[in-house]
Amino acid sequence: MTTLQPVSERHWERVARDFDDVGPQACVAEIVEQLRAENPHYLAIAKRCARDDGDEAGAFTGFAKFYRILALDARDRGGVVPRIAAQTLDVIDTLIEEFGEEQFIALAAEMLCDENPVLVQMADSFASRQQDFLRAMQGFVVLYKCLSVQAVIDGLTARFGAGAG
Repeated sequence: MTTLQPVSERHWERVARDFDDVGPQACVAEIVEQLRAENPHYLAIAKRCARDDGDEAGAFTGFAKFYRILALDARDRGGVVPRIAAQTLDVIDTLIEEFGEEQFIALAAEMLCDENPVLVQMADSFASRQQDFLRAMQGFVVLYKCLSVQAVIDGLTARFGAGAG
């Protein structure tokens, strides 16, 4: 089951243009405000992953772009990016405990590659310029997995009611 819709390359190009035209600091500040209002758990995870990367500001910029691409694509489809809930973080923690961190990341990375090749290209392009490529890619993978799990929970809740999630 595809948990998030594959994004269009034109959204990646648009976000890249916005960052070039307006500047990364202004774009990141705008995205942070959007995340505070709409997806605070995404913001917290992105900050934590950025701290782990070693180039905190650089890595966070990538995670902000990643979100903006997803948000533009969702908006064009008449939807929104799933709002990560605390229960979703519990599900992710359980999956990591069950599979181990390395296997969890490998499976989540495989899912991202299968479901959203444009996001993989964007993440790879960005991570290749970071101090720690693997840490940066791991951050993108974890963020995507959180969003995709939330999308499944949201879909089940919509289909079967509040008791599904």
